[in-house]
Amino acid sequence: MTKISVKTKLKAVEEYANGNVTLASVRHKYGIAEHDFQIWVGIYARFGKGPLLNPPKVTGDFRLNLVKWKQENLASISETCIHFGYRSPGSVYQWECLYNKQGPQALLRLRRGRKPKNGQTTRQESRQASSAPKTEPNLTKRKLIVKDTTRCLKKIDSLEKASKKELAQVIYDLKAKYLLKDLIDALPISMSTYQYWQNRFEHPDEDEEELKAVIKGLFNYFQA
Repeated sequence: MTKISVKTKLKAVEEYANGNVTLASVRHKYGIAEHDFQIWVGIYARFGKGPLLNPPKVTGDFRLNLVKWKQENLASISETCIHFGYRSPGSVYQWECLYNKQGPQALLRLRRGRKPKNGQTTRQESRQASSAPKTEPNLTKRKLIVKDTTRCLKKIDSLEKASKKELAQVIYDLKAKYLLKDLIDALPISMSTYQYWQNRFEHPDEDEEELKAVIKGLFNYFQA
């Protein structure tokens, strides 16, 4: 399989972000694997192109923190890559396997892979890479959120026509890809309304049980 360059992948991500095109059509055009492209789009939406061009510096602590976060949050490899702005899912898989078999020290002892071109990394470069700065304008992020939301809603042709429940469901589904604050800012729904529906999604049986209790109480009252 032909290796796709970083420049080409970034071009594809920006084409998807700025154009009226689907994710599938763009990745097919450039021959990019679906899993990889989803990760790249997610990182771009959350951090901008910074960590795509200059990935976080990989240290023992970075590997260990990444794997611990993945397992503590029951996250997928894609979600983990997006959360840390790290575009190499294969490495994440290998690190987790090593962690499960040999423990945390195995990740701390791993030798660093590719060295910097000049043999050293400045303190400023390291700090910038590890923090994965948000270099893209908020407008780009909002456009991506609106685009993904519209795609999820499918049959509804505008966000204004979507119910609060439908918007809340989309936010609930997209939380792994975007920050909750950014989703709320980009969509016509308040945080309190979303939190109400989130509770309903996570505890769907509470209302039903409460209704059953009321009906049972009324039944017993009239039978007495």
